Amino acid sequence: MPGVRSELDTIRALYRYNSRVRKKYLSVIWRLPIKQRYRSRGASYPSLVDIFLHVLDAYRWWFHTVYSHDAAWIEYPIGQRLTRGQAMAEERKLDRFVQGVIAKIDHKDLSRTFTLPSNRRRRISLRVLLLHMAEEELQHRGEMNALLWQSDVDPPITGF
Repeated sequence: MPGVRSELDTIRALYRYNSRVRKKYLSVIWRLPIKQRYRSRGASYPSLVDIFLHVLDAYRWWFHTVYSHDAAWIEYPIGQRLTRGQAMAEERKLDRFVQGVIAKIDHKDLSRTFTLPSNRRRRISLRVLLLHMAEEELQHRGEMNALLWQSDVDPPITGF
């Protein structure tokens, strides 16, 4: 039926959207004075940079460790001080990997299940993994919005 997106098409569109918006947040965060960027704010992770890097870490864990069974990644340390170029490179590298996974899957892959490394008895479908990561990023984006507003900075709010 014309104009009707499949579930996979919607997921792909959501991942493209999150990719575009993530880059806007990176730009806003790294335009802040260094003290504001790294100030501990008592949020889920201490600073705006820590929250942003946690989002990248979450993607890395779910897509590298759970989906690809590659346990070689190391979490970004809290308080890591990246340059804007380093942060952009990290985001770009992750985004290429995630978008590559999204491009290769087909509808039947959405029901494929994976064992969680932290709980070998628990399995998760690719569908749930993909939707969880969209939710994870949106939750932390809302948190970053609040912290930016507290600093009198407008976040790059963009509608899907």
